Amino acid sequence: MENQQQQPVMPPVDNFLSRMDAASNPPAPVEPEKKKMSKGMLIGIIVGVVAVVGIVATFIILSTSGKPKATPTVTTSYSPEPEIDPEVEERNALRADDLKVLGEAVKKYQAVEESEGQLPGSDLSEWDNLIAYYTPDGVVKDGATGEPYVMGAVCKFGQDCVDISALTWEENAHQIYVLYNADCKGTTKENVIVSSTRLRRAAIFAIVEGEQFICATN
Repeated sequence: MENQQQQPVMPPVDNFLSRMDAASNPPAPVEPEKKKMSKGMLIGIIVGVVAVVGIVATFIILSTSGKPKATPTVTTSYSPEPEIDPEVEERNALRADDLKVLGEAVKKYQAVEESEGQLPGSDLSEWDNLIAYYTPDGVVKDGATGEPYVMGAVCKFGQDCVDISALTWEENAHQIYVLYNADCKGTTKENVIVSSTRLRRAAIFAIVEGEQFICATN
């Protein structure tokens, strides 16, 4: 009996094609399912953010609390002087030139070789001597009443040897004030004196009736 040759068994066509397709096109990996954020976790995040904001706000408040607060600058001005009586105006007109004699005396003093063009010192006695030696009559007089003037104070412009705003005719009549490095400007408390760039310039002034001023320079 002859051995019959065994024929290879062919797999079913459909199964073979399926395996070949699977080999060449492997299935896409399955992504893990995203976990949903729990309600507790969400609340925790919100609380954390609020806490951070609170810390930052507290730091800003503490860092600025020690700094001085800016305040607006307040300026004041003098009230307008009351209307001056005509008789007072007439007397003040006679006084207008009272201090010119002292301004001229300062020029004479500066012209002396020993003075070297300088102003007298701030000591009142030096000005008393200047009046005595360099004015025609050795005195500065009130043109309306003839009463002599006396030296009140002498200093540089900007120093506080005299508070012009506090001067009154009742308290400071016939007192002469001198400010170095200054010049005359007006006749009222707020503008009688201004600064001068001339180092050997002096403003010589006195208060008169009606709280007005007379002023002269060298």
